[in-house]
Amino acid sequence: MNQPPEASTTFSLPSIQLTWWRILLLVGLGLLTIGALIVFGGGRTALTALSTVDLRWIGIGMVIHYSGFVVRGLRWQQLLQASGHRLSWRYVTALLLSGWFVSALLPARAGDLLRIAMLRSPTANQRPIPIADSIGSIIMERALDMLALVVLGATVGFTLLRTAMPGWILAAYGGALFLLGVAGVAILVAPSLLHWLRRQSQKPLWQKSLDLAEQLVQSLRALGRSPTIALLVLGESFYIWLCDALLMGSVLAAMGVDAPLPAITFVALTVDIFAAIPLTPGGIGQIEGVTIALLSLLPLPVFNVAAAVLLNRAISYWSFLLVSGVVTFAAGMGRLMVGIKVPES
Repeated sequence: MNQPPEASTTFSLPSIQLTWWRILLLVGLGLLTIGALIVFGGGRTALTALSTVDLRWIGIGMVIHYSGFVVRGLRWQQLLQASGHRLSWRYVTALLLSGWFVSALLPARAGDLLRIAMLRSPTANQRPIPIADSIGSIIMERALDMLALVVLGATVGFTLLRTAMPGWILAAYGGALFLLGVAGVAILVAPSLLHWLRRQSQKPLWQKSLDLAEQLVQSLRALGRSPTIALLVLGESFYIWLCDALLMGSVLAAMGVDAPLPAITFVALTVDIFAAIPLTPGGIGQIEGVTIALLSLLPLPVFNVAAAVLLNRAISYWSFLLVSGVVTFAAGMGRLMVGIKVPES
């Protein structure tokens, strides 16, 4: 793949420093959400439901949830490989977990900045990866995630609810499909559009911006030139998001609730679509509210919904916040949780 020579200029990433006020904000939001769920669940009733869960099912749920991140690391490794970068699964997965840790502390997927910065920083075993390739791999991650969520969630949801699908859910799936369509069209027409734009001005800054855009488009189109990798990452994407449904199923089983897997799958995947852009750190409050609203739509056995949501988030967010934080600092990536300078491609 021919790429323009890399410039030696740098750009600054926004500060992602782990400050006390951010920790206090996270703890405050968490305590507020937990307190609200306990009150919503009837106080003592919710606590009683939590104290009587079958811990064997909780253990199964944790294994399922963490296996999804094992596969996430493998998928990102393969996406980078499609662009010509061979990295170890261990390194890529550690970086992925570090990015998740930062995103859990800040809204709007801020951890992606750390991943881009770390890939751009040379190490003893790795040359710096162009920013366009890093961004391209993350965009492909998001596209694969959305494709898996829409296909699985919509298929199960329309089978279950048919014409009773609420408008706000239809809007969410419709918006996701629209964004996927726009992204696909953009990748197809980008080469011609960039060629036309390049003729509009010869200013160095304009040309340099187009060089970066061309590298990004090449990175996004690289997966299409590797059909074997494309099939692998697509299958892995379906598994990753089915893990969310299986985790919720394990939590309900731990509470003695015999809920059909299709219904659980619909709830879990629709929650994930609404949480695609977390408005709060880790989607605290946002995810819990959508989960309760969705569970109330389905004809499920009677159970303490608030307690189920608390258990699910204890595994999927709070336990993983601790694990990903340990990995971040053990791998030496905590040093990037400050404003840094990164060479620009």
